Amino acid sequence: MELYEKETITCEEMKQLEKMAASKGLSTYEMMENAGTEAAKIILGKCPEAIRNPRAVVFCGKGNNGGDGLVVARKLNEAGWATVVVLVEGNPATEDAKKNYDLIKDKLEILDRREVPASGGFDIVVDAIYGTGFHGELREAGKAAVEAINKMGYQKAIVFAMDIPSGISGDDTGRDEPKNCVTADYTITFHSKKPVHDNPRMTDLIGNVIVVNIGIKEILKEK
Repeated sequence: MELYEKETITCEEMKQLEKMAASKGLSTYEMMENAGTEAAKIILGKCPEAIRNPRAVVFCGKGNNGGDGLVVARKLNEAGWATVVVLVEGNPATEDAKKNYDLIKDKLEILDRREVPASGGFDIVVDAIYGTGFHGELREAGKAAVEAINKMGYQKAIVFAMDIPSGISGDDTGRDEPKNCVTADYTITFHSKKPVHDNPRMTDLIGNVIVVNIGIKEILKEK
Protein backbone atom coordinates (compact mmCIF):
# COMPACT_ATOMS: atom_id res chain seq x y z
CA MET A 1 0.00 0.00 0.00
CA GLU A 2 1.28 3.44 -0.92
CA LEU A 3 1.71 5.98 1.87
CA TYR A 4 -0.94 8.26 0.40
CA GLU A 5 -3.47 5.40 0.57
CA LYS A 6 -3.12 4.78 4.31
CA GLU A 7 -6.11 5.67 6.45
CA THR A 8 -3.94 6.81 9.37
CA ILE A 9 -0.49 8.38 9.09
CA THR A 10 1.95 10.00 11.50
CA CYS A 11 2.55 13.74 11.50
CA GLU A 12 5.99 13.15 9.97
CA GLU A 13 4.44 11.05 7.21
CA MET A 14 2.00 13.87 6.52
CA LYS A 15 4.95 16.22 6.01
CA GLN A 16 6.48 13.71 3.61
CA LEU A 17 3.25 13.53 1.61
CA GLU A 18 2.99 17.31 1.43
CA LYS A 19 6.54 17.51 0.08
CA MET A 20 5.83 14.76 -2.44
CA ALA A 21 2.66 16.47 -3.62
CA ALA A 22 4.47 19.81 -3.90
CA SER A 23 7.17 18.21 -6.01
CA LYS A 24 4.46 16.95 -8.38
CA GLY A 25 2.90 20.37 -8.83
CA LEU A 26 0.39 20.81 -5.97
CA SER A 27 1.70 23.88 -4.16
CA THR A 28 1.50 24.28 -0.40
CA TYR A 29 -0.68 27.35 -1.03
CA GLU A 30 -3.13 25.21 -3.03
CA MET A 31 -3.16 22.60 -0.27
CA MET A 32 -3.98 25.33 2.26
CA GLU A 33 -6.75 26.69 0.04
CA ASN A 34 -8.17 23.19 -0.43
CA ALA A 35 -8.00 22.44 3.31
CA GLY A 36 -9.74 25.65 4.34
CA THR A 37 -12.35 25.43 1.60
CA GLU A 38 -13.30 21.83 2.43
CA ALA A 39 -13.36 22.59 6.17
CA ALA A 40 -15.64 25.57 5.57
CA LYS A 41 -18.05 23.35 3.62
CA ILE A 42 -18.24 20.99 6.59
CA ILE A 43 -18.82 23.86 9.03
CA LEU A 44 -21.53 25.41 6.86
CA GLY A 45 -23.25 22.04 6.63
CA LYS A 46 -23.13 21.36 10.37
CA CYS A 47 -24.62 24.68 11.48
CA PRO A 48 -28.16 24.05 12.83
CA GLU A 49 -30.92 25.47 10.63
CA ALA A 50 -32.39 27.15 13.71
CA ILE A 51 -29.47 29.60 13.73
CA ARG A 52 -30.71 32.23 11.29
CA ASN A 53 -27.69 34.57 11.16
CA PRO A 54 -24.65 32.59 12.31
CA ARG A 55 -21.76 34.36 13.99
CA ALA A 56 -18.39 32.67 13.77
CA VAL A 57 -15.02 33.34 15.38
CA VAL A 58 -11.83 31.78 14.01
CA PHE A 59 -8.81 31.58 16.33
CA CYS A 60 -5.66 31.53 14.19
CA GLY A 61 -2.09 30.75 15.11
CA LYS A 62 0.77 32.28 13.14
CA GLY A 63 1.69 29.09 11.26
CA ASN A 64 0.06 27.10 8.50
CA ASN A 65 -2.75 25.80 10.70
CA GLY A 66 -3.63 29.43 11.23
CA GLY A 67 -3.46 29.87 7.47
CA ASP A 68 -6.04 27.12 7.06
CA GLY A 69 -8.19 29.05 9.51
CA LEU A 70 -7.84 32.25 7.50
CA VAL A 71 -9.16 30.43 4.44
CA VAL A 72 -12.07 29.13 6.54
CA ALA A 73 -12.83 32.66 7.76
CA ARG A 74 -12.84 33.99 4.19
CA LYS A 75 -15.17 31.24 2.99
CA LEU A 76 -17.60 31.66 5.89
CA ASN A 77 -17.67 35.40 5.25
CA GLU A 78 -18.33 34.81 1.56
CA ALA A 79 -21.25 32.58 2.58
CA GLY A 80 -22.79 35.53 4.44
CA TRP A 81 -21.77 34.69 7.99
CA ALA A 82 -20.63 37.41 10.37
CA THR A 83 -17.05 36.24 10.90
CA VAL A 84 -14.35 37.47 13.27
CA VAL A 85 -10.68 36.42 13.20
CA VAL A 86 -8.58 36.29 16.37
CA LEU A 87 -4.80 36.39 15.94
CA VAL A 88 -3.61 34.39 18.93
CA GLU A 89 0.13 35.05 18.65
CA GLY A 90 0.26 37.99 16.28
CA ASN A 91 0.36 38.27 12.50
CA PRO A 92 0.96 35.19 10.32
CA ALA A 93 4.59 34.10 9.98
CA THR A 94 4.54 31.69 7.01
CA GLU A 95 4.37 32.85 3.40
CA ASP A 96 1.15 30.99 2.58
CA ALA A 97 -0.58 32.24 5.72
CA LYS A 98 0.55 35.80 4.98
CA LYS A 99 -1.02 35.61 1.52
CA ASN A 100 -4.33 34.50 2.99
CA TYR A 101 -4.17 37.19 5.64
CA ASP A 102 -3.78 39.82 2.92
CA LEU A 103 -7.01 38.56 1.34
CA ILE A 104 -9.08 39.25 4.46
CA LYS A 105 -7.34 41.95 6.49
CA ASP A 106 -9.46 44.77 5.03
CA LYS A 107 -12.70 42.79 4.87
CA LEU A 108 -13.15 41.02 8.21
CA GLU A 109 -13.01 42.11 11.82
CA ILE A 110 -9.61 41.06 13.18
CA LEU A 111 -8.89 41.01 16.90
CA ASP A 112 -5.97 40.39 19.18
CA ARG A 113 -6.71 37.57 21.62
CA ARG A 114 -6.98 40.14 24.45
CA GLU A 115 -9.88 41.80 22.61
CA VAL A 116 -12.11 38.70 22.47
CA PRO A 117 -15.44 39.46 24.16
CA ALA A 118 -15.68 37.63 27.48
CA SER A 119 -19.38 37.14 26.86
CA GLY A 120 -18.75 35.18 23.69
CA GLY A 121 -21.87 35.57 21.61
CA PHE A 122 -20.67 33.31 18.82
CA ASP A 123 -22.52 30.32 17.38
CA ILE A 124 -19.48 28.69 15.76
CA VAL A 125 -15.90 28.62 17.03
CA VAL A 126 -12.98 27.44 14.89
CA ASP A 127 -9.69 26.38 16.48
CA ALA A 128 -6.90 26.91 13.95
CA ILE A 129 -4.10 27.67 16.40
CA TYR A 130 -1.77 24.67 16.23
CA GLY A 131 -1.74 21.68 13.93
CA THR A 132 0.40 18.61 13.34
CA GLY A 133 3.59 20.44 14.27
CA PHE A 134 2.55 20.95 17.89
CA HIS A 135 4.17 19.07 20.75
CA GLY A 136 5.01 19.87 24.35
CA GLU A 137 3.21 22.52 26.40
CA LEU A 138 1.13 25.47 25.30
CA ARG A 139 2.61 28.92 25.64
CA GLU A 140 0.68 31.53 27.63
CA ALA A 141 -1.05 32.98 24.56
CA GLY A 142 -2.15 29.50 23.53
CA LYS A 143 -3.45 28.70 26.99
CA ALA A 144 -5.49 31.90 27.07
CA ALA A 145 -6.96 31.18 23.64
CA VAL A 146 -7.80 27.58 24.56
CA GLU A 147 -9.55 28.82 27.69
CA ALA A 148 -11.58 31.30 25.64
CA ILE A 149 -12.56 28.65 23.08
CA ASN A 150 -13.63 26.16 25.74
CA LYS A 151 -15.63 28.83 27.54
CA MET A 152 -17.54 29.51 24.33
CA GLY A 153 -18.09 25.78 23.96
CA TYR A 154 -19.59 25.68 27.45
CA GLN A 155 -21.86 28.51 26.33
CA LYS A 156 -23.25 26.18 23.63
CA ALA A 157 -21.18 27.34 20.66
CA ILE A 158 -20.19 24.50 18.31
CA VAL A 159 -16.40 24.04 18.31
CA PHE A 160 -14.53 22.87 15.22
CA ALA A 161 -10.81 22.04 15.40
CA MET A 162 -8.62 22.16 12.32
CA ASP A 163 -6.62 18.91 12.04
CA ILE A 164 -6.09 18.43 15.80
CA PRO A 165 -7.51 20.31 18.82
CA SER A 166 -4.85 22.76 19.95
CA GLY A 167 -2.85 21.47 22.90
CA ILE A 168 -2.82 17.86 21.69
CA SER A 169 -0.01 16.19 19.76
CA GLY A 170 -1.11 14.43 16.59
CA ASP A 171 1.07 11.43 17.41
CA ASP A 172 -0.10 11.28 21.03
CA THR A 173 -1.07 7.78 22.14
CA GLY A 174 -3.42 9.30 24.70
CA ARG A 175 -1.82 7.73 27.75
CA ASP A 176 -1.96 11.04 29.60
CA GLU A 177 -4.76 13.52 29.04
CA PRO A 178 -3.38 16.96 28.07
CA LYS A 179 -3.49 19.57 30.82
CA ASN A 180 -4.63 22.35 28.49
CA CYS A 181 -6.34 21.71 25.18
CA VAL A 182 -9.38 22.60 23.14
CA THR A 183 -12.43 20.41 23.62
CA ALA A 184 -13.93 20.09 20.14
CA ASP A 185 -17.32 18.93 18.91
CA TYR A 186 -15.79 18.17 15.52
CA THR A 187 -12.21 17.74 14.37
CA ILE A 188 -11.69 18.24 10.65
CA THR A 189 -8.46 16.59 9.61
CA PHE A 190 -6.70 16.74 6.28
CA HIS A 191 -5.97 13.86 3.89
CA SER A 192 -5.76 11.11 6.54
CA LYS A 193 -6.32 10.60 10.24
CA LYS A 194 -3.39 10.98 12.60
CA PRO A 195 -2.64 8.47 15.41
CA VAL A 196 -4.38 10.53 18.08
CA HIS A 197 -7.67 10.40 16.15
CA ASP A 198 -7.83 6.63 16.62
CA ASN A 199 -7.37 6.67 20.38
CA PRO A 200 -10.73 6.09 22.13
CA ARG A 201 -9.48 7.79 25.30
CA MET A 202 -9.27 11.08 23.39
CA THR A 203 -12.78 11.01 21.94
CA ASP A 204 -14.24 13.45 24.46
CA LEU A 205 -11.61 16.01 23.47
CA ILE A 206 -11.55 15.41 19.73
CA GLY A 207 -15.26 14.87 19.13
CA ASN A 208 -16.37 13.56 15.75
CA VAL A 209 -13.47 13.20 13.31
CA ILE A 210 -14.10 14.18 9.69
CA VAL A 211 -11.40 13.57 7.06
CA VAL A 212 -11.36 15.91 4.07
CA ASN A 213 -9.52 15.64 0.78
CA ILE A 214 -6.96 18.35 -0.04
CA GLY A 215 -5.76 16.99 -3.38
CA ILE A 216 -2.72 14.97 -2.31
CA LYS A 217 -4.04 11.54 -3.22
CA GLU A 218 -5.17 12.61 -6.69
CA ILE A 219 -1.90 14.22 -7.74
CA LEU A 220 0.26 11.37 -6.40
CA LYS A 221 -1.90 8.76 -8.13
CA GLU A 222 -1.91 10.77 -11.33
CA LYS A 223 1.82 11.37 -11.45
